[in-house]
Amino acid sequence: MGVIGRSVSRRRRIPVRLDPGEVIAAAHGAGVVLGGARVLDDVTVDVRTGEVLALVGPNGAGKSTLLSVLAGDLAPVSGYAELIGRPPRRWSAAEAAMRRAVLLQQVSLSFPFTVAEVVRMGRSPWAGTEREDEDEQAVAEAMATADVAAFAERRFNTLSGGERARVALARVLAQRAQLVLLDEPTAALDLHHQEMVLGVARRRAAAGDAVVVVLHDLNVAAGYADRIVVLSDGSVAAVGSPQQVFTSGLLSEVYMHEVEVLDHPRASTPIILPRR
Repeated sequence: MGVIGRSVSRRRRIPVRLDPGEVIAAAHGAGVVLGGARVLDDVTVDVRTGEVLALVGPNGAGKSTLLSVLAGDLAPVSGYAELIGRPPRRWSAAEAAMRRAVLLQQVSLSFPFTVAEVVRMGRSPWAGTEREDEDEQAVAEAMATADVAAFAERRFNTLSGGERARVALARVLAQRAQLVLLDEPTAALDLHHQEMVLGVARRRAAAGDAVVVVLHDLNVAAGYADRIVVLSDGSVAAVGSPQQVFTSGLLSEVYMHEVEVLDHPRASTPIILPRR
């Protein structure tokens, strides 16, 4: 009985928010092998509150794998990961979900849940805590932010790919974790909603949260990220601000395609153009 009591107590402990600039998640010399192939090799990255960190690189570079390591969903075979200063496995599933929210590339459901029900799933970590009282407000705000409130009663499996992506984002937002990890959140979205998603990321960072986002569009990454990790063949090719890491030489080498990086008087960040 004592063990059960301690478990419930740990689950109901509300996380203390970290101050801006603190490390909330990190990978240290992380190596990952999947299906006999080394997908990450000696990767070291930290994630700080108050910033948007973009992971970019070619297909197969290890972006989604690194995101899973930072989320604590995938344990490296070498090196180690941390979530708020502790190995991710030392947090229970509910404790981890209070601290980080993850948006996967593909979201599928076996049962015909409504949009509102799917978004409400993001509140499950807070059941039985004092923050359970925030459920209604959190769900309503998340649906409004992700622009899905208009079809709250529709079944998830009747939605288009872009609509499903926005509902999945709303679920993540409703979770109200300080660390948000987004795997290609703009892939299925139109221009307006792509900008909306990255605008949400910037606002979350400005409020003191940490956002890690996997992106393929280098111009979007340059426009919204504070720091960028460029991955190539499972290793870190560069880390820094868009101005520091987005150079013609580096991008041409990493993507194996000639790339030109331009400065424009109306843009505060680099403009990346592939040579055609």
